[in-house]
Amino acid sequence: MKKILRFLLGLLAIPIAAVASRSLYGQLALVSDLGQDQLYFLGGVGGYLIIHSLFYKPSYFYVVGHELTHVIFTWFCGGKVRSFRAMPEGGEVTTTKSNFFIVLGPYFFPFYTVLVCCVYLGAFLFFGAYEYVSQFIFLVGFSWAFHVVFTAHFIKMKQPDILRFGTLFSISVIYIINLAILVFILSLLFAEVSFLEFVKDSSRQTLNFYQYLVTGLLL
Repeated sequence: MKKILRFLLGLLAIPIAAVASRSLYGQLALVSDLGQDQLYFLGGVGGYLIIHSLFYKPSYFYVVGHELTHVIFTWFCGGKVRSFRAMPEGGEVTTTKSNFFIVLGPYFFPFYTVLVCCVYLGAFLFFGAYEYVSQFIFLVGFSWAFHVVFTAHFIKMKQPDILRFGTLFSISVIYIINLAILVFILSLLFAEVSFLEFVKDSSRQTLNFYQYLVTGLLL
């Protein structure tokens, strides 16, 4: 019975993830006058998936970013880092403090996507690099896909407690949270992107979907 309930929770989470993805797609269309930046984002996502599937899985770079995020969250929470180790198969950071944000932060914080955003922000402030916004959106999609793919992989390997509600449900929720964080970051860079509108649109579309589903089941 528990397995069935977990599976049903996973199925219920999939439409929410799909709706949130669609809302992000709509927000990206507003970034520039061309209205095609969402295609660059999808190109970045697809580009990474092709590289990951056919050519190279950059696990070491993910581990480095993952462990550095532990370090950042430790410093942010007032702790100190005693040791740092990163290898392709995994890493370890020894700290003087531990809490929810320090332990689980790397799974929800897209380190390299934030790094790409910081580089773009610096280039924009000092060099006026707005004409390269499409290339930036491509790199955002590429780095974000890299983060999500490896996050799902490492959670399944090393964090079975996170999956206690079922793999499908847990991965879907983690995906949605990562998506929301991405939109929030982009809203800080572009006035056209609205995190509040993203939440409203996602909630409205999700509600419409489930209303349609329930109505269809009752008829």
